[in-house]
Order: sequence, then structure tokens, then C-alpha cells
Amino acid sequence: MLDKFKHSIKQAFHFSNRESNSLLAIIVLILLAIIAPKIYQLYVSHQPIDHRADIALLDKNLILLQENARTYTLININTATADQLQTIAGIRQPLAMRILRYRDKLGGFVSLDQYKEVYGLPHHLQVKLMQRTTIPAKYRPKKLSLNQATFKALVFHPYISAAMAKAIINYRKQQGKFTALAAIQRLPGYRSDWRDKIMPYLML
Repeated sequence: MLDKFKHSIKQAFHFSNRESNSLLAIIVLILLAIIAPKIYQLYVSHQPIDHRADIALLDKNLILLQENARTYTLININTATADQLQTIAGIRQPLAMRILRYRDKLGGFVSLDQYKEVYGLPHHLQVKLMQRTTIPAKYRPKKLSLNQATFKALVFHPYISAAMAKAIINYRKQQGKFTALAAIQRLPGYRSDWRDKIMPYLML
């Protein structure tokens, strides 16, 4: 095929063999210069992408995030002041006061999940509070006495309804003192999920 092309060049331009060879070589080089980049791009596009640099950058950023997280001093939610809570982005004074009022009504938080019970506290701020606050392992909340608490003291607690407070008072009148915390199972309206919530706040 090349011989025929070479012969055609020779006939068209009346070149000698040497001149025809030179022109043919130039044409081949030009074609290679045009085609070679396209072939290279096609080759590169089918090669596996090296993500090592991206992974290294992600690892570096993760380390920085971990170091920044360590710079935060966790706030003890059961001794926190409104000013301390306001150091958490998004929590302003009215919301900080609402969190503290709920804490005081409970007798103290025993689980960070209890933030979900604070009225008007958005989910993203619940998450921030969980990240920035802590409850010491040895913490014990303020407790209500089943045998001594008044009706008013009982209903003040967020977990005790008026009906349940009345049931406790009636039990004391009819059965005498509670001798075990488990006796709340005999109260009208008792539920196991309520027991799990109220038990940390009860004593005899």
C-alpha cells in the first residue's frame, strides 16, 4: 500500500525516489503527530484512577477534625449555667434557660437522650448538646420519696401525671408505705416504659 502511495506521489510531482521517500516520511510523521495524542488520551481514560492523594488529604482533614474536637471541654449538663450553654452555637439565652428549667424539674439529666424531651429544641441542637455536654458516671439525680412526697411535688416532675400522682397518694392511704420501688407496678396506669423513665428518680 505504501509503495502504491509512494508511486502516486512520484507520478504527481515528478519526484525522484529519494524525494518521494522524504515526502512520505514527512506525511507519516504528521499523521503520527495528529493521532498519537488521541491514542494516549484513550489509553489514559482506561487506566485505574489513583486516589492515594485524595485519601491522604482526607486522612489529614480527619486528624485536624479530631484535634479540634479534643480542644472542646465537655460541659457537665447537671451543673451547667445558661452562659455555658450559650457557648454552643445556636443556643441562645431563652433556649438555654428552658433546658435548665427542664433539668431542674427532672431532678437532673440521667441520659443525654433526654434532650429530645425539651420543648422546642430542634434536632440539630440536640445533636450539638450531645456532642458538647456530658453526665459524669457517678452522678445521681435528685430523688422523690414515694412515701413522703406531696401531690404537688409529685406532679411537678415531668414523668408523673396528675393521675399517677393521685394513684401514689391513694396507695399510701390504702396500703400503707411503699416497701419496695417495684410496688409501683401495682399502680393504676402503670407501664413498663414509664417505669424505665421514672425509676432513677424514685426512692422509698
